[in-house]
Amino acid sequence: MRLRVLTALLIIATPTAQTPRVEKEWLGPASQRTRAALFRSTDAGRSPILVVVLHGDLGLANVLAINAASEIHGIVAAALVRPGYTDGDGDTSDGVKGSATGDNYTPEVLNQMDAAIRPLKSQFHPSAVVLVGHSGGAAISADLIARDNGLARVALLLSCPCDVPTWRKHMNTLRPSPLWDKPVTSISPMSVVSEISPNAEIWMMVGDKDDIAPPELTERYAAALRKHGIEPHVIILPGRGHNIIFDSAVIQQLSALVARLR
Repeated sequence: MRLRVLTALLIIATPTAQTPRVEKEWLGPASQRTRAALFRSTDAGRSPILVVVLHGDLGLANVLAINAASEIHGIVAAALVRPGYTDGDGDTSDGVKGSATGDNYTPEVLNQMDAAIRPLKSQFHPSAVVLVGHSGGAAISADLIARDNGLARVALLLSCPCDVPTWRKHMNTLRPSPLWDKPVTSISPMSVVSEISPNAEIWMMVGDKDDIAPPELTERYAAALRKHGIEPHVIILPGRGHNIIFDSAVIQQLSALVARLR
């Protein structure tokens, strides 16, 4: 496992003067419609790299997608609204939102996300697809790359609760509620590691002060990947908490990933 701790001062990324305009689309079939906000870099071209961003259980995907398209060449960044969630314009994706207790990383959610990403691939003919997920969106991204080996080859998982049962027990200690004890049908990324293609590339970033999805969960998933023959890349951000989706280090890493894929 490649483990790196960034010691340089990190600042919150802000869009450049060339902030891309947003294009809104509905993706997927009836009853599985997913709202998407698309942002193109100025030089996206005919075969861009498609960056699919999945927000956490509390939302906030557009910021990362906007910053990515503003600062990284040759991409289309698609921020998907997860099932049951509502965007800033009041548009709600089909499906069940759940209680934000790790209960909506289900097969139904994975089917809907897969059905949303497939038409984006048909629309843009990307040279590569990168899944970027934060928190619950990271768990879904990890599940997707295991579920459908042809969907994407690269995933960047931010603050991932990748061992869902362990994470739910942790959250019940941190924020006690009977909801954490209710059985769920969510798929834990730890349980499907063996289904990931050996050609997949997995990057993970987590703040060392993350009390929501502690670094131990990232390291546990990374160890499982290693046993499966995949060498993960783990970056621990010093002094950072859970919402690293706003951090410039994430854009820097995503930019490096895109440059390699080109």
